[in-house]
Amino acid sequence: MVSMARLSRQVRRTSRWREFLSGPQPAVRTVEVLPPSHQDEASWVFLTAAFVCLCVIYIVAFQTKGTGSADDKSGASATLSYMVLFRDLPSPEQRLFREMQEGMQEALRLRGTSGDWPTAESLAKLDVPPFGSDVLDKSGFNWTQRRDGLLIEYVGVPSSGAGMPAFLIQVQEPEPTGGEQPAARVVDEEHQLLPDGKLLHVTYWKRAPESLRSDLVTNPILEGWTQIRITDPFQITEVR
Repeated sequence: MVSMARLSRQVRRTSRWREFLSGPQPAVRTVEVLPPSHQDEASWVFLTAAFVCLCVIYIVAFQTKGTGSADDKSGASATLSYMVLFRDLPSPEQRLFREMQEGMQEALRLRGTSGDWPTAESLAKLDVPPFGSDVLDKSGFNWTQRRDGLLIEYVGVPSSGAGMPAFLIQVQEPEPTGGEQPAARVVDEEHQLLPDGKLLHVTYWKRAPESLRSDLVTNPILEGWTQIRITDPFQITEVR
């Protein structure tokens, strides 16, 4: 049985709740949430896109400046004014240059066995290119040897109207009592390392066949010759 005191408390609670409901209620606030301005949103998108573009441009520019391409490093900008790279030669001249390199190796071998440089005629008899006869050679090159002491030259002059330049192989023998020695076991493409450790200086040249001198070419640059190189003149190769 519910006690009178407990019942009295329940009546009072019910009475207070009715007074609360019947009294004035707090006002309801309405808050309007507006979307961001379309103009502000477009500005932020534009600024973000511009920032991304600037980052991409900076990265590409930095990588290009830092690394560069192989072609740029070995291109014409890396050569001197009187030089031309092998890759820039016309195909017939490239072919003849390769033959000159091959013939130079055979001449160097004969020098090692006989103690002297072979003449152009003796190389032609051995069919050593480019001195020997070649059915593919339509330019009719005539090769001769010129020498003065330690300077040996092989000069090839094409027949008239062949449309080919004249070519020169210039060989500078080292001094017998000294001679150039390779530094830090490196040489460049203009040198051949001899068995005694000295350096043989070999260069390849070309020029227009008109008005060629018949004597030794002591300074090819001053006489209008262009040096042919495979690599840029600042590249070195390790001797193994």
